[in-house]
Amino acid sequence: MNIIKNILIILFFVSCSAVQEPGTVREILDIKSEVNLFLSTQDPEVEKQVLNRLKQVQHETIKSILRSRTQKTSNPIGLQKNLKIKYNRKDYPYSLFIPSASRTEEKIPLVVVLHGLGGSGANTISAWVERLGEKVAVLCPTYPMGAWWARPAEEMVLRLIDETREKYNINSDRIFLAGLSNGAIGAYMIGMFYPDRFAGLIPIAGSITPRYMHFLMNLRNTPIYMIQGVHDPIFPIKLSRRIHKILSDMKYPVIYREHEEKGLAHGGHFLPESEIPAMVEWIGKQKRQNNPNVVRMTREGNHMGLINWAQLIEGKNLALLELPGPESPKPIIRDGKISRMFATRKGPNQFEVMGENIVKYDLYFNSETIDFDKVVTITTQKFQVQGNNLIPGEKKTSYKKKVKKDLAVLLYGYKKLREPNRLYDAKVTILLESTLVDHSPASEINSNGRIS
Repeated sequence: MNIIKNILIILFFVSCSAVQEPGTVREILDIKSEVNLFLSTQDPEVEKQVLNRLKQVQHETIKSILRSRTQKTSNPIGLQKNLKIKYNRKDYPYSLFIPSASRTEEKIPLVVVLHGLGGSGANTISAWVERLGEKVAVLCPTYPMGAWWARPAEEMVLRLIDETREKYNINSDRIFLAGLSNGAIGAYMIGMFYPDRFAGLIPIAGSITPRYMHFLMNLRNTPIYMIQGVHDPIFPIKLSRRIHKILSDMKYPVIYREHEEKGLAHGGHFLPESEIPAMVEWIGKQKRQNNPNVVRMTREGNHMGLINWAQLIEGKNLALLELPGPESPKPIIRDGKISRMFATRKGPNQFEVMGENIVKYDLYFNSETIDFDKVVTITTQKFQVQGNNLIPGEKKTSYKKKVKKDLAVLLYGYKKLREPNRLYDAKVTILLESTLVDHSPASEINSNGRIS
C-alpha cells in the first residue's frame, strides 16, 4: 500500500508540473505573437494596442525574441537567375547565389554587386560567385541603364537586401556593396547615404563627381576598397585619386588599388584578375562596427535617415539633391545647403554634438552605450568652416537627466531596420533654441557647406 501511495503522490506532483509548464510556454508564445503582429501590421491603431499590451514586458525579453527570429531554412540554395522583386508596383529581376553553408547555424556574409551600363544581375553573378569561392552569398539586382544613383534604384536595392536577410541566414554585420562602372557610382552613393548598413564598399572602375564628394564624410565607420585603372577611358583617374586623398586626410579606413592593366575592349575600365585575391582577402577580414564612439554625417533633404545611433531630423534650408534616372521625372534640385553633424561619445553617459545648419536631431541609446540608472549629458555646439579650419561656437548643455526606456523606440526601430544587431531602447530628441547655421552667402557646394 505504501508503494502505491508513493506512486500516486509522485503522479500528482508530475501532473501539477505538467499543468504549469504549458502555461509558461503559452505566455512566451503570446509575447512572440504580439511582437509578430506589431511587425506585420500596417495599421497604426493595432500597433498602439500591441504596445499597450506589452508595456509591462522587459526590453531584454523583447530583444531576445527579435534576435531569435528564425530564418526560413526551406528556401532554395545555389544559383538562382530568374528571380523578381516587386517594388513600387513594378517587378525588378535579380540573381542570387546562396552557398550550402547557409544550412548550418553559422551566419554567412553577403556581397551585393551592382552592374554597369548594359549589364544585368544575371550576366554579373557567375563571375562573382567564382571569385568568392562559392562560400559567400551573392546578390545581383538589375536596374535599367545601371542608374543606381536614382532614388527608386537605391530603395529597391535596400528592400532586396532586407528580404534576402529575412529569408536566409545572413550575417547582418557582414554585408558588402560592390559595383563596377555605373555600379561603382551606386556603391558610392548608396554607401554614403546609408553607410551603417554595410561592412564595406567596393567601387571598381568608377567614381563620383566633386559635387558629391562632401558626402564621403559619412564613411567614418565604413571601410572602402577602391580599384581603379590608370588607363580607364571612361572615369578619369584623377577623380578616384581625389576621393582617396579626401578619405586618407580624414584618416578613414580606405584601401586604394590603382592598376595599369589594359583590357581588349575597354582600356583600363575593368576588374583585373590580379586584383581579385587581395580584394577577397579584404572582404574576409571586415565586420561592421556597431555603436561606434564617433558618428559623422553630411545630409541633404532627400537622405535624412539614421546613421548608427544619430539622426538629423531637421536642417536649415537643406538642398534636395537627386540625379536623373530612367524611372524618375526630371529631378528637382533646389538651391540650398547641406548640414554637417558630428556626434561623439566622450565618456560614460556623456555625448557631444557639433554641427552646422541643424534644427533638430535624435540620439538613440541602448544598454551597450549608456547606463540607464545614471544621468545622461548631451552638449550641442555650432561650428563654421573657414578654409581648412573648423571654428567652434559656444557649447550648450542640451540635455542632462536620466533616459527612460521606450518600447515604441525598440519595436518601431526594428520594424524599420529589421536588424537584430541594431536594437535601441530609447531616444532623446534635441530641438535647438536657435538654429545652428552658417550665414555665408549661397554658392555652389564648397567647404562652407553650401549647395546651389
